[in-house]
Amino acid sequence: DEVPVHIFVDSVELANGTLGWRNLAGEAVGLFEWAWDTTDQIGTHTVQVILDPNDVIQIGDEDPTNNVAEVTAVVQDPALLLPAEANATWVTAETNCCTVHVVSNTAAYRDLSNLLTVVDTAFAQASERLEELPNRKYDVYLVDRVIGQGGYAGSAMVVSYSDRHYVSSGLHEVIAHEAVHLIDRQFAPQRIIFLAEGLAVWTSGGHYKQEDLDQRSAALVELGRYLPLPQLIDDFYPVQHEIGYLEAAGFVNYLVKTYGWSQFRAFYTDVTQEDAATLSEAMNVNLQTYFGITLAEAEADWLAYLDSLPPDRTAVTDLQTSLRFYDTMRRYQRTYDPTAYFLTAWLPYPQELTEAGNPADLTRHPETDINIALEVMLQAADTALREADYNRANVLLDSVDRVLDNNGVFIDPLAVQYLSIVQVAGTQGYEAQQVRVDGNHASIWATRGNTAVLTQLSMTLNGREWILSE
Repeated sequence: DEVPVHIFVDSVELANGTLGWRNLAGEAVGLFEWAWDTTDQIGTHTVQVILDPNDVIQIGDEDPTNNVAEVTAVVQDPALLLPAEANATWVTAETNCCTVHVVSNTAAYRDLSNLLTVVDTAFAQASERLEELPNRKYDVYLVDRVIGQGGYAGSAMVVSYSDRHYVSSGLHEVIAHEAVHLIDRQFAPQRIIFLAEGLAVWTSGGHYKQEDLDQRSAALVELGRYLPLPQLIDDFYPVQHEIGYLEAAGFVNYLVKTYGWSQFRAFYTDVTQEDAATLSEAMNVNLQTYFGITLAEAEADWLAYLDSLPPDRTAVTDLQTSLRFYDTMRRYQRTYDPTAYFLTAWLPYPQELTEAGNPADLTRHPETDINIALEVMLQAADTALREADYNRANVLLDSVDRVLDNNGVFIDPLAVQYLSIVQVAGTQGYEAQQVRVDGNHASIWATRGNTAVLTQLSMTLNGREWILSE
């Protein structure tokens, strides 16, 4: 937090401060939001970032020459923007629970009337299961790009909603999950991360989809991916995302089933990081206070219960494929959509963004042919997974992994087909949003001319070429 940062544009200091912000990976970050007004600055600029310019820090920074990073930034002429983006503006609508914000000419704007019902339904589920009425209307921002796993919440909620939503199609579960993070602050403002994420998954009925949390937790143990609770509680976010969230939800589910919601809610409200030197010890202290059992005893009892459940091979296969899907998806993010990767993503406060930023901050994202092809493949894998077609899902994931293994070179036959479909659509002015390939036939849902209007296309494979059907 004490490392000074100075930012220069064309040798003129633009901003300064410290590495005073932490991302979810726990890394120190210097965050300067909307510091550079590029109005009337069209052209190429040199941006310099200098850490500790006066070499104050001696221990651990023996080589001051590596404290400078320099990048070239190009500010383009706003006249080059397509009309839909140049005229983009925030649009709001009211529901029973919320004020919903979308950007004009996006998928969320197009589907707004239906989304208002989805938002109300998800909030109602969260409120009912928590037995807590919202004490105010909440702000929900539906944005036209993937961020993290699909959403985040602080004092308001941001949820991804796009036609090429390559993370997951579980919109109801994501909104209900984030709604819990808003509503539970009313009675548990100091709740710890492990319990907060576990309760959010439990309340929404699953992680991205409806799930039997008992069977899914048992599958986690059978796959050998279970983590000891103290380890998970003390260092939650760096753990593989689905494992951490599932395990937390499974334990919450066990406590609620064993001791009842009222007793669990009182426990949930009381556990804070101030209770002990570590979060796991805070859990241990409060488990004894509320349930007369230590964390070690509770974990042993829960694992014994899971071991008593009848085997469910489908649950094991589904979880195994799900873990692989999200590992591959995040590998794609780190390589080709890095600002979406949850551990290092910038997650702005949406109210500040609408006042100080512009809609592009939450809508722009990489849209090269490589991005589009890999994203529609990931989306197709998610669809296959939800249809319990695990073989198809894994074949698609194999293909995506091969592209990533080869630094973006499409040599895998299936990946080549998807890339070809994307490129053929592009030559006709379409941007593919969803693609389903069945043998020599492909169905494509695409947008055109920077609009949010979805058009269904058909293509047929003729030799090695995909031909757009009239």
